Amino acid sequence: MTVSAKCEGRLAHALTERMKELDLTMRQVAERTGLTYEHIRKLSRGEAFPSKLVLREICAVLDLQLEEMEALAVADRVENKYGGIPHALVGNHPELSLLAPWWDRLTPDQKESFRVQIKSVAETNPPKKTEKILSLRKPVRSSHAILPASKVERKHR
Repeated sequence: MTVSAKCEGRLAHALTERMKELDLTMRQVAERTGLTYEHIRKLSRGEAFPSKLVLREICAVLDLQLEEMEALAVADRVENKYGGIPHALVGNHPELSLLAPWWDRLTPDQKESFRVQIKSVAETNPPKKTEKILSLRKPVRSSHAILPASKVERKHR
């Protein structure tokens, strides 16, 4: 029987999805990692956070990228401690967080379609003042344009 646990958190979701893909139970993962079933259950439900050593073992068994899983674990810890990840910290616009829970459920084609739709809708809006100012500025001339033609020829020889 595959994993069917209610999971809270990015790491927990990634772990349970991978266990489902590999058709592994929590008990099998526990045996292969040398961890207890209870610990795997708590990790896969988002009720506990793994140490680096534990995460390394789990990633080895589930064939996951350690760096990616560490990033998910850090995000979950910050969110758990502070009630959310400060948008400035992750570099996201606050309103984009409303889309985040569903983004990973989209296929790559759906994500690309969504990006194209957002871009085309945004391009129908008039540009902001800062965009107008930037478009009015003269382009920066290259160093070649500053040098007389004879010096440019010598420089490239």
